[in-house]
Amino acid sequence: MASPTPPKKRSRLGLFLPFVLLFLAIGAWSAWWHVARGRIDQAVDTWIAQQEARGAAFTYAGRHMGGYPFRFELVFDAPAYEGRPGEASWEGSRAEFVMQAWNLTHMIGRMPGHHVITGADGIRNSVDFDGHAAFSLSWNKAGLNRFGFQSGEAQALLAGQIYNLSNLSLNLAPRPESPDDLMVAIQWDKLALDAAPVGAPYLGTELGPSRLIGEVRGFFPAYEASGREINRVWPVMLETGGEVEVAQLLLDWGPLDLGAQANLTLANGRSNGAFKVRIENADELKQAMIDSGYWGQQEQIVFGTLEAASRDDGFLTLPVKDDTVFVGPVPLGKLPGSRP
Repeated sequence: MASPTPPKKRSRLGLFLPFVLLFLAIGAWSAWWHVARGRIDQAVDTWIAQQEARGAAFTYAGRHMGGYPFRFELVFDAPAYEGRPGEASWEGSRAEFVMQAWNLTHMIGRMPGHHVITGADGIRNSVDFDGHAAFSLSWNKAGLNRFGFQSGEAQALLAGQIYNLSNLSLNLAPRPESPDDLMVAIQWDKLALDAAPVGAPYLGTELGPSRLIGEVRGFFPAYEASGREINRVWPVMLETGGEVEVAQLLLDWGPLDLGAQANLTLANGRSNGAFKVRIENADELKQAMIDSGYWGQQEQIVFGTLEAASRDDGFLTLPVKDDTVFVGPVPLGKLPGSRP
């Protein structure tokens, strides 16, 4: 009689293998996270050293890196940037930068609290952001992909004037098919001023929901040619050439409900083109101008022309000739940044 074959022991490898693979994956991910963290820290140190080499300085009271395992969170306490002589400086309460571990070309930043910006002219300005203020920056090998900013509730002191801002949204991006051109979209829910314009007190101190959508063609070459100084881009574009298009401007300012479009060509030191403007609720604006005593002959001519052109969803075309804006034959004034 044959003896029975003893049963084979079942391998437990299949039971433990998923856990082994999981531990290996966690270990590999943790090792990669710490290596990437070190590279980010090194990149920050390199940037700080570059600023010092050019005569500037970036300092802070504290610096922290966290976010393991799925994010990188870099926090600076009391950061400050001191530009070279002739450059602006900045001091902030806190700065936070976050990147997802699987996408190191997209950064989200927050800068809550009080910030002081001192211009190259020595004038101090300040901005206070709440906890909802944030910006988003993404890039690729070619450079900027998109920049976005949301203010939440903010207060600013600029050039001695106080501004209270609610839900400002700013989006900037190069046009994909034309990377030299910058697309711009700006809107806000409310903007309060501490004083009405001297030349138009009937407008009041509060701007309601407003929006601007446009494009600056040739912006990035001009930005580089200006030494990356944004205040010099317009003069450079006037000399080297470019175009500005406003596809939509909606401005709600007290009794003024304004809609506008624009196309300007910049060349040979001058701007030429046209604005197209229209108003709604014309009676409200007219009464506000009369009540404030701003209803002279020139105001009546401009208002009457604009009101008539705005009927049936129409626009009044304002030609721009060598930087001067006209209503028919009447010059309204020159564009900012024009030559004397």
